[in-house]
Amino acid sequence: MSDDRLTHLDEVAPRLWPAPHTVAVGATGAAGTEPVGEYLLLPSARHPRLLAPTGRRAASAVVRHSGEGRHASARLKAAVLAAGLRAGLGRVVWRRRLQICLPRGAASGSLVAHLGTVLDREVVMGMHLGPPRANRKPVLQLLDPAGRTLAYAKLGVDALTDSLVGQEAAALTALAAADTGSVRVPALLHDGTWQGHRLLVQSALPVWQPRRPLDAGSLAAAVGEVAAIGRVDDVVLSSSGYWRELGERLDRLPDGAAAERLRTSVDRIGRAAGAVPLSFGASHGDWTPWNMAAVAGGLLVWDWERFRTAVPVGSDLLHHRLQTDLVARLENPPAAAAGTVLGAAALLAPLGVAPRTGLLTALLYSADLATRYLTDRQLEAGARLGNVGVWLLPALDRGIAELEGETWT
Repeated sequence: MSDDRLTHLDEVAPRLWPAPHTVAVGATGAAGTEPVGEYLLLPSARHPRLLAPTGRRAASAVVRHSGEGRHASARLKAAVLAAGLRAGLGRVVWRRRLQICLPRGAASGSLVAHLGTVLDREVVMGMHLGPPRANRKPVLQLLDPAGRTLAYAKLGVDALTDSLVGQEAAALTALAAADTGSVRVPALLHDGTWQGHRLLVQSALPVWQPRRPLDAGSLAAAVGEVAAIGRVDDVVLSSSGYWRELGERLDRLPDGAAAERLRTSVDRIGRAAGAVPLSFGASHGDWTPWNMAAVAGGLLVWDWERFRTAVPVGSDLLHHRLQTDLVARLENPPAAAAGTVLGAAALLAPLGVAPRTGLLTALLYSADLATRYLTDRQLEAGARLGNVGVWLLPALDRGIAELEGETWT
């Protein structure tokens, strides 16, 4: 995993600090150059997961953010590391850093300098070095030197990630004009380009406010508030725009055993429940514990790049359950997928979804997610869960067998 993350660093460094910058770990720069910046590699230069500024408060803030929504041991490690950095251990313990140099007299043309111009103030940045995924891209936490988070920036690196960054800009624009109830959404601060790729800057939500518990009822209510955007009820599945779009996406999938198996599964869903009426509304698309924080003023939710309208109501709640089991609870992926499908009736009951409709909604969600993974080529990108045939499709088929035994009246 560490090699993958070092590869990620090698890939993104020229995008953050384009030539004539030089970037190296532990080096002091070639003759005729001078250092213009440095970053801590945390937890170590050999196994980096975070780039953090060297300032005590800013480094501590970046590490605290990295623990959001993760399992308990990860949160504890982040808290301990953040405390050490705030106490001033960064310059003592982490001596092998990422060094940024420029030829003497050259003007800085870094992305961070550009973002400072966009925000009209001095900024420093932190960045998570993620595991392999098709949608992996630089996501920068922008802070002032005192460690206050000002904004977040996303930079596309290829056609897929450019599309996702553009989709998030469009989503934030649409959400600014919508009633999201207690769900609080970042503001779009900048939508532009950098080095030929899409660049988005959005406001930082106040995650520093005291947290409150987020019970199942409140979570479901928030899902319902998002789903209420453009919601329509009693739409027959087979005549819905959602079903048509899913079919078109399936038709565009690259050839392969998993794609053919998925098409067969979706055909079975259509034969068993194509005449069933469903409710459709907006969906965040990546509704997870690490993309939200419950505070006194409502539920802060970010990362809207997968936002869509006209999705079966309840899809976000199913995604939250599945991702919580996979990431926060470290559950076995096949068991987590099966639990999400077979437990859908109880999970979606607070949204007023009937039990049989809940099963159908979970199957559509699973098919939709599998289609996304195959479209994005997550397996080819080396994503941990990229092989949907070994964990997601078995759960889908198991649920379809139950669906086919239902009597719809």
